[in-house]
Amino acid sequence: PRNMLCGNTLGQRLTSLGAAFQHRLTAARAIAGTASRQIHQSTFVRDVQPYILPKIQFDQPLVKPEEKRPNVMKIIERESLARADVDGRSKLFVRRAHFKNRLCAGDVVFVETFNSMSDTSATSSFTGVCIAIYRRGVDTSFILRNMVLNVGVEVRFMAYSPLMKRIEIIQKAKKSKRAKLFYLRENPGRTFQLKALKKMAKSAASTATKK
Repeated sequence: PRNMLCGNTLGQRLTSLGAAFQHRLTAARAIAGTASRQIHQSTFVRDVQPYILPKIQFDQPLVKPEEKRPNVMKIIERESLARADVDGRSKLFVRRAHFKNRLCAGDVVFVETFNSMSDTSATSSFTGVCIAIYRRGVDTSFILRNMVLNVGVEVRFMAYSPLMKRIEIIQKAKKSKRAKLFYLRENPGRTFQLKALKKMAKSAASTATKK
């Protein structure tokens, strides 16, 4: 009888320990399940959050009708060029346009730019002779040269930069066969007179301040 009593107590203890272990295992599984469910829900909520999409600026891609197989890079370049052409300045850089309607080497040009994008009231201006034009799509640029305190100054402007306010042709030059007028660096007085250029710069600056 004594052995039977010991066996019964040992079995009861083992049964209680097994029940406790099973209870703890069930609780651990429940905690792990809730944690994994929370992680899954957090990732799902993060994935379904609405993205910031840009506004559609062009209903249809800018494809020319004669293009049977349009190039994607050309379409992107045309769209970026149309987006940057805020005041129709692209007409000044059309290669096949009429001589009087496009910017040419030798023209006296007045350029007004913003000093910063935050303060649009502060501007700076520069007037000079166009000695070179680089037509490269959105990266189109031109170089103006002028004499400041008897020192030659050259400034390169990006035509479609957001800091560019306006480009104005003050005086058209005679049609020249040269596309680059780099010889003005050695003999600047051969093409234009310094006094006339200064008067044009002053009149352009005065008209800009009045506007």
